[in-house]
Amino acid sequence: MLYAILHEIERKHPNAIVYIPRSRMPQGLDYVKSELDIRYVPCDTIERRFRLPALFRILHLPFELMPHMIAMGKVDYYIDGSGFKFSDQFVLTKKYISYLRGQLRTFKRKGTKIIFLPQAFGPFENKSSRNVLMELNRNASILMPREKVSYDYIEKTHLVEMDKVRIFTDFTSVVKGEFPPQYTSLKEGVCIIPNKQMINKGAISIDEYLELLSSIIKEANDTGKTVFLLNHEGKEDEELCLTLQSRMKDKIEVVSGLNALEVKGLIAASYLVISSRFHGVASSLNSCVPCLATSWSHKYKELFKDYNQFNCILPLNDIQVSLKMVKDYLQEERNTEMRINLSKALPHIQDETHKMWDTIWR
Repeated sequence: MLYAILHEIERKHPNAIVYIPRSRMPQGLDYVKSELDIRYVPCDTIERRFRLPALFRILHLPFELMPHMIAMGKVDYYIDGSGFKFSDQFVLTKKYISYLRGQLRTFKRKGTKIIFLPQAFGPFENKSSRNVLMELNRNASILMPREKVSYDYIEKTHLVEMDKVRIFTDFTSVVKGEFPPQYTSLKEGVCIIPNKQMINKGAISIDEYLELLSSIIKEANDTGKTVFLLNHEGKEDEELCLTLQSRMKDKIEVVSGLNALEVKGLIAASYLVISSRFHGVASSLNSCVPCLATSWSHKYKELFKDYNQFNCILPLNDIQVSLKMVKDYLQEERNTEMRINLSKALPHIQDETHKMWDTIWR
């Protein structure tokens, strides 16, 4: 998502300065390949070290006096592409809501256009998630859910002016991956992408999840295909990959430490992807690589729909049905058919993305 946003800024505003919070880029700014002038949000580390947000809140000091707001001066666009967090499925603390409120209201007073591009929204039954949604409504210039389910969750609350809500599908399809040459041996392999959120969000127990993925790996191995585990995101997913690796009798490679473009490049070179990560699914589909997924949120099923793909979510409570689906997708004729279907859907998806950005800049 970050690269998709940066590529569009490069196209539209090539001389822009782009600020990224240090906490969101722990790999360092060199991790990002871009011609833009990318900087950390100034004073970010100092503010966290001395707990200035909490101090400002206690003393009722205006947020515009926060050092980073003063240092940045006038900001033209505030673009939030932080994934999926505006929902009852996430803990939205009073501290977080207070900080978000202060930041958004200050940006708005300064004339900043505020744009939200998350993976999904809702549901909004809890007080905290509804409070956040009200802040988005008060301050955002535009909210862009990816699909109708998220749109309906927003509309159902009656808390948002719906004329500022526009549906556009996942916008990462225009980003091209870069194949990491050290993994040539994994080309045309079966890529398995675990996700600790499957367990954290209560979709499945860790034992059942490991058993399901282990069975899928064995099924794919039996066809003679090279199978590998891809750490798509973070330390927890890497630990999950290593745990799976230790359970397997046959050697299986764990790929970790790639940057976002290399991750997409490796996915694009795969024969089949089995992903529990949303953007693993997105990268697979928009690279025209057949994909099956495990899911803990409505966003997975809705993304498949955008590509005219149905019955692609593996049932977590029935390993035999899941294995049958995997076996079907491993067949060469079926695999080729899926690639053709995806290549037909892709131009429309990319056209939607261009329309999305046109809407934002207008």
